[in-house]
Amino acid sequence: MTEKRDENRPAAWLLEGAQVITGGASLGQVPVVVRGKRVVAIGKGARRQARGNGVRKLDLEGCVLAPGFVDLHTHGAAGVDFVDASGEEIARSMDHYLAHGVTRVLMSLYPSSWKKSLRVVEHLADVLDAGDGRGVVFGLHLEGPFVSPGRPGALPVRNFREPSTKDAAKLLDAARGYAKTVTLAPELRGAPALIRFFERRGVVPAFGHSDANYDQTCRAAKGGLHYATHLFNAMNGLHHRDPGAVTALIENPDVAVELISDGEHVHAAAMRLVTEAKSPEKVVLVSDSVPPCGLRDGRYDFAGGQVELRKGRITRDDGRLAGSALTLDRAVRVQVKDVGTSLPNALRFASENPARVAQIARRAGTIAKGRPADLVLLDAKKLTVRATWLAGELVYRRGKL
Repeated sequence: MTEKRDENRPAAWLLEGAQVITGGASLGQVPVVVRGKRVVAIGKGARRQARGNGVRKLDLEGCVLAPGFVDLHTHGAAGVDFVDASGEEIARSMDHYLAHGVTRVLMSLYPSSWKKSLRVVEHLADVLDAGDGRGVVFGLHLEGPFVSPGRPGALPVRNFREPSTKDAAKLLDAARGYAKTVTLAPELRGAPALIRFFERRGVVPAFGHSDANYDQTCRAAKGGLHYATHLFNAMNGLHHRDPGAVTALIENPDVAVELISDGEHVHAAAMRLVTEAKSPEKVVLVSDSVPPCGLRDGRYDFAGGQVELRKGRITRDDGRLAGSALTLDRAVRVQVKDVGTSLPNALRFASENPARVAQIARRAGTIAKGRPADLVLLDAKKLTVRATWLAGELVYRRGKL
């Protein structure tokens, strides 16, 4: 009796014909072999590694094979708000991310009341312990509460708190190691100590929702703040007599910056300025998506208020943007087609760079021998997602391969 194999997880995959792009460079149309959960061979000699029974061979000519995308800033999608979601809802929402090529996610949390924030963080740690993140969610991004009421954006300002290492310790203890990044305003009293505290705990502090000026931002960067949440948004912008936080973050070579590359949050010309000024290793594409992402146009609840989704734009009643309906595959397309970024760099912005920022570069963000087989297949012309592999399993497919 022969063993019946799952067509989505055969003994091995031989992926041929696609242009393989990783690490900001094209490797050409080299074969890639996946066995089990890992990439076992690339290029010369790869076909020999694919010999044996149960090997599924795919001809992927006309496509691009890239590392799975890593989204470090997303509040939810497909009607799921991570702050209020059950484990089942979180598991279900991962179908949305996988369909858009995302294989690693940090769940972003806006500030709730203090007691609720602690309950939410502890609940989500339980969810991840139970495996409801489906191997996609690897941790939490806390967007606050130690941020400035002068730059709240769409966050509920009533739940902001003054920086306190005591309070921060309670949040991190509740998260049980799953808190990976925390957005804070460095100009607030007590923030420098908070930055040092997060660094000691292995958590990445990020500049954001801040009213800091140019000089304050420069000091914060020197003090260890080497990541910026959604550059340009909810911070002091660039002016020729008052360069603001944006200038300080762009000109510092040690700072990596997020871009919400939807053409709504940041104009293509401004994104072009960033990508030309920053090292290609220091730009990170994020979705900053919120629960209505992936749903039909209409009105929805988010962060204690109502938002409206219309033609890909999500706003409060006063017209302010409230997160986005962006997906990372679309962010890559905007970078290439509107900003003029090369495809290898745009893919790096969505994979290798965020993986490095989140300190998971050994587990995600590149295609290399021995690394997990988290892969996204894109149509070479349209740059739409054709397929996604998660740990060697074909978890999403559009059309016939």
